Amino acid sequence: MFLRLISGLILLGFGIPLPAQNVEEEEVDECAATQAFLDAPSGVAVDGEGNVYIADRDARRIRRVDAVSNRMAVIAGNGRYGFEGDEGPAAAAHLSSPSGVAVDAAGNVYIADTYNDRIRKVDIFEGTISTFAGSGDICFRRNGVCGDRGDALRAVLYAPSGIAAGRRGGIYVADTGNHRIRKIYPDSDDPEQYRIDTVAGSGSEAAADGGYGGDGGPAAAAQLNNPQGVAVDWRGHIYIADTGNHRIRRVYPDPDNPERNLIETIAGDGNAGYGGDGGPAAAAQLNNPQGVAADRSGNIYIADRDNHRIRKVNRSGTISTIAGTGAAGFSGGNVAATAAQLNEPVGVAAGLDSIVYIADRGNRRIRKIDRNGTITTVAGRGDRGSDDGTAPTVCASAPELSFALPQDAAPASQTVVLYVASRSTDFEVRSGPRWLAAAPASGRLAEYEKAAVEVTVNPVGLRVGTHRGLLYIRSGGSVTTLVAVVLEVLEPLGPAVSESGVVNAASMRALGEPGLFGPRPLFVAPGSMVAVLGRNFTDGRRIEAAGFPLPTSLGGVTVKFNGLEAPLFAMGPNRIDAQLPSALSMETLETGLPIQTAVTVETSEASSYPRNFHAIAHAPGIFTASGDGSGQAAALFAGTAVLAAPFGYSNRSRPARAGDVVEIYATGLGPAEPPIADGMNSCEPDGVCAADFSNVLLRRMAARPRVRIGNAWLADDDVLFYGLAPALVGVNVIIARVPPGRLAPSDAASLTIAVEGRESPRGVTIAIE
Repeated sequence: MFLRLISGLILLGFGIPLPAQNVEEEEVDECAATQAFLDAPSGVAVDGEGNVYIADRDARRIRRVDAVSNRMAVIAGNGRYGFEGDEGPAAAAHLSSPSGVAVDAAGNVYIADTYNDRIRKVDIFEGTISTFAGSGDICFRRNGVCGDRGDALRAVLYAPSGIAAGRRGGIYVADTGNHRIRKIYPDSDDPEQYRIDTVAGSGSEAAADGGYGGDGGPAAAAQLNNPQGVAVDWRGHIYIADTGNHRIRRVYPDPDNPERNLIETIAGDGNAGYGGDGGPAAAAQLNNPQGVAADRSGNIYIADRDNHRIRKVNRSGTISTIAGTGAAGFSGGNVAATAAQLNEPVGVAAGLDSIVYIADRGNRRIRKIDRNGTITTVAGRGDRGSDDGTAPTVCASAPELSFALPQDAAPASQTVVLYVASRSTDFEVRSGPRWLAAAPASGRLAEYEKAAVEVTVNPVGLRVGTHRGLLYIRSGGSVTTLVAVVLEVLEPLGPAVSESGVVNAASMRALGEPGLFGPRPLFVAPGSMVAVLGRNFTDGRRIEAAGFPLPTSLGGVTVKFNGLEAPLFAMGPNRIDAQLPSALSMETLETGLPIQTAVTVETSEASSYPRNFHAIAHAPGIFTASGDGSGQAAALFAGTAVLAAPFGYSNRSRPARAGDVVEIYATGLGPAEPPIADGMNSCEPDGVCAADFSNVLLRRMAARPRVRIGNAWLADDDVLFYGLAPALVGVNVIIARVPPGRLAPSDAASLTIAVEGRESPRGVTIAIE
């Protein structure tokens, strides 16, 4: 009868293995900018040869991407915060959150060194850096012009962010904190000296927090609000990303007074939002535009930051979106730019052949839109860099490797090529997860020399699904490159035991109640009935043992625990019911602690990967009528087939009353006395039980269990018997009397068994009337 109750424990299922996929390796010859780390790129510029310059704000560096080789180099900044290094090598200088970069016709690079309140200049031929403008002092607005019409080095800038180079040698600065656009230009009396002046923005004390006003009048008298971007077209017109006003302003000469500049709004109605595409730009909505650029055809490009778009204003004044969907994120790559996602684009530059470059800050990339409207990544892999600038970057031929292997497949390898585009260096390769390895793990690279590293993944023992790991490539003690490794573990082709795949056959759980470090693991006990869960154990058939002792092989399948063959009850493709060998109990009893045990499932053709679990001397679990370890207990009134369950639960059920004697079926109560051979029941000598059970040798458990119903522990006198269920293997029975007057009526009173301080999992119930 009990066998009918536990038949629901057996789960059937079919596992269909998927074929492995071959992944081709991509190899490149140079240290590609697309593999480089960027950290909040905030400004972008392009020179006449197509070389791209990047203000990598939070990395505190200025980088250059070569137009021919697509290699990236640091041309200024050592990654350290502060102000230091003038008149020395630019790459060794300290910068403080540089937000803008520009390059003049001679190839000199200008940096908006934002938190140093300075403009720095890099002599591209000498490789040296110097301060071009700004004293680093604080400008109080009541002091007026903060250095206008004087020496640029003595002027006071306040968090300059945008910068642009004019055709005639002037450098234009978005002096953000002063709400001005400043111009730095050669002194007519001494071309070696530079002067500074305000070309737009009053910056008056009344406008200390910025403001809006002045359109149609003198630009220097107008109000700006945290302007963060500036550009100059071929005619000398100045374009301002008036960020806080959600507008793009233009400064142009007064036709009646060439010495005076006028200002007007050419895009944005002042309301933060998105709208107006296809209509007049001045009536459209922008949302914190931060960058602006102008091409030679008269088109204006806007980095509409909080709309996550690049907008374009054509020569007729019509606005449109040329990149970005409006959703912050990263997508795209050789697709239409309008279908790609951007994430806080803050800088924009117009290069040759109408190519538009974007500082896609949130995505840590520089991207470009070509003449066909297709977007691609120019620089940046999307990760934040962690090198400190003291060692050359070791680059890899592929930023990502992909594998797809069955769970029981042999390890597979691909090769990644390492190389360095500067001075020689030692390298070291470290892997993250245990399934990922690389060889050689270290070596030395000379300039432009290549080293092949074999990357190996081992899917055995991993869960089916996607696993991600990283190779950390170090140079000079710092990580300079990461290679992502993706391993898709497919269904196994042969037998495979699931992770946490050995459970008490009664409770059917691997994890118990929450603890300090997560759910507590549940153990299993030697001699008890366990379920081994996994895949591909049989060809879809269910096979049951017949006769005693139970066999250690069914259908050519054996199960081994620490090398010991286990007696088998039954098996299907996804589950095997077995007895955990009693021989394992000696070590658990001696130590009193869980011992690590390995299980393998073997067929004539294959063996599963060993799965580890822990066994302990006592690990009680109560069988339930549902077979899933929860709900109504497999508790029968003694000598009957009636469940101690609510009325109507089954055809034969009723709640237990005071004085009733019930049989509670469980497993994992520990060793029995006298001992019994594995795979045998208590019916001697051949396991065939007489009708009157006259050939049964009763075996009690060595440790007395305790029984709790609801909140009440039963007295020892009410636990009448605790031992092996006579006709079954590895199954315990506790015969208990329901005490009078102690238990509250309930259709679902909790039922717990405890042995040597270890309790059965919660969630099992019994009905009490």
